[in-house]
Amino acid sequence: MHPVPNAMPSESAAVLLCAGITVYNPLRSNITGRPMKVGIVGVGGLGHLAIQFAHALGYEVTAISSSIEKKDEALGFGADHFILGSDRQALRENELSFDMHLYTAHSGVDWTGLSFTVRNNGKMVVVGFSDVPVQFEPLGLVVHQQSITGSFIGNRAMMREMLSFAQEHGIKPRVELMPMTKVNEAIQRVKEKKARYRIVLVN
Repeated sequence: MHPVPNAMPSESAAVLLCAGITVYNPLRSNITGRPMKVGIVGVGGLGHLAIQFAHALGYEVTAISSSIEKKDEALGFGADHFILGSDRQALRENELSFDMHLYTAHSGVDWTGLSFTVRNNGKMVVVGFSDVPVQFEPLGLVVHQQSITGSFIGNRAMMREMLSFAQEHGIKPRVELMPMTKVNEAIQRVKEKKARYRIVLVN
């Protein structure tokens, strides 16, 4: 069991206990104490929380999305910059710029393009499940001594810390409340990528 802050709505806690800890753990664990730039790849159920947490943790945050329509929302969540993932020129302009990318998406991205934007000894952390195989050229990985790794939720201490941090900094998931009787409709909205950004079923 994890104690939830008294003032936190249950629908927010429900999302933070899964999506929240998924993105908070790698962001919190990779802080070095110096100014850092992080790219949040994907502005969805995980990404919109990752942007908020990264901003509150003091990162310079760039949202990277396949949808230009999400630019204003990403900036509203706390991103300092926005890059369209298919904009190769924008990626080239950010060569060796990021300390870390947090991949939160569920679709293919230009992994080679992303790798060339990561600094020496930087890393790409994967928490989203790509629906296509991940492919990239090893040149940047080797020459710049980069790493790619995965992260999966967090331990009990990190969970308690995340809940307190979210409450303290006003970090909230954007949710749609739907009655339990509409569970099939909710699932369909998620499949069609229409949910903004998590659906919580209510009895």
